[in-house]
Amino acid sequence: MIGQDRSLEVLESVLKLTSADQAEVRLQRENLNMTRFANSSIHQNLAKENTTVSVRLVFGKKIGTATVNSVNPDDLKVVVETAERFARLQEDDPDFVTLSGPSAYICIPTYYAETGECTPDFRAAAVDRIARCAAKSSYKAFGAYSTETSELAVANSLGVRAYNVSTSAYLRTVIMSSTDTATGYADQLGRNIAEINPQAVGEEAVARCSLSHGARDLPTGEYEVVLTPYAVSDMVRFLGYLGFSAMSLQEGRSFMAGKLGQQIIGSNISIWDDAMDPHTLNMPFDIEGAAKRRVRLIENGIATGAVYDSYTAHKGGITTTGHSHPRIRGGMPTNMVMAPGDSSLEEMIQNTKRGIYITRFHYTHCPEPVQVIMTGTTRDGTYYIEDGEIKYPVKNLRLTDSVLRVFSHVSLISREQKLQRDWWNTFTSLLPALKAEKCNFTGVTTF
Repeated sequence: MIGQDRSLEVLESVLKLTSADQAEVRLQRENLNMTRFANSSIHQNLAKENTTVSVRLVFGKKIGTATVNSVNPDDLKVVVETAERFARLQEDDPDFVTLSGPSAYICIPTYYAETGECTPDFRAAAVDRIARCAAKSSYKAFGAYSTETSELAVANSLGVRAYNVSTSAYLRTVIMSSTDTATGYADQLGRNIAEINPQAVGEEAVARCSLSHGARDLPTGEYEVVLTPYAVSDMVRFLGYLGFSAMSLQEGRSFMAGKLGQQIIGSNISIWDDAMDPHTLNMPFDIEGAAKRRVRLIENGIATGAVYDSYTAHKGGITTTGHSHPRIRGGMPTNMVMAPGDSSLEEMIQNTKRGIYITRFHYTHCPEPVQVIMTGTTRDGTYYIEDGEIKYPVKNLRLTDSVLRVFSHVSLISREQKLQRDWWNTFTSLLPALKAEKCNFTGVTTF
């Protein structure tokens, strides 16, 4: 780790190098360690350390940014000169007002030494437990176990000074049969590696694989669905990416545009973003150093609000909610939470007349963002339900439906929630399982 004192010292030195009207400097350090396994054997251990310093400079209403993977003084001088040159080449941005000013943030526990100091041997022992679970059924285990320590420091010419160090651990596996196409999936995610249970992950994935032998064809059409949190996370991801950003709302691209205060999904669903929730990958401030605030997005099915960075907040005449994102402009909800209900997966199955149990989706896309049309195939545990019982596994199906429509027909919500992240680690979400009365499937597969 670089540490708070050294990180802020670097940022202070960069601020002194420019005569810009306003300046912002961000230091991010990533220390990622990963163990990959296939055919129940570890085939790769990797470690990656990367430190970046990003500079954003403002001259009037012209803005330039540049990034360097170094804290060497000569390199820092070059990155400032580059950002200045880029800024002077830009046209004025009429909507820019100012960078973020100082805001008090609450220091919360985000770093766990046992995670940050995790060894390859520790991860290997976890992989061994999963492999042993698989071997009991003559299956093979595939997957990865990663641990990461991240540092973020932000300083600007308006007085912002912020620093945080955090850890995360992510274990995921696919269990595969060697005799047919049966597979099963499970994962666990958290800040504290002590909360990751490899035995439970292995047993969950093996159980799904064991139910997946002899998959049958199922006709396309509309079915009831039971969605695990893995599947729900893909759907909520599209809501976050396409609709909960203030920029998408301001530009009229959001499914909530012109509908704030109106019912857009079922009244039994509420979604908010809360980076202070300890059950999420919590974080006290965003990449602008602005304190993160809890934001109601959908309340009892009613479109309620969006998340803002400083740019969209000034444009909207409000205060930033602390949701600036390093890769996506306009604010992003990175700690979404869906309110739990009072049901369970077992009760959802029992209350299904003719439906499909979906573990998760694969390779999902959204060809129509205003209606949030989602398409993708099921994967790693898809089963036909009839008269309250899982009857048999089915070959994977392609879903094509509006997330808003599916969420408008949710009848049951589980009391248990599970922390999830997307493939690109853009979003994390704390989600329950759902039972929906209507979901449309438009294609079939051969496996």
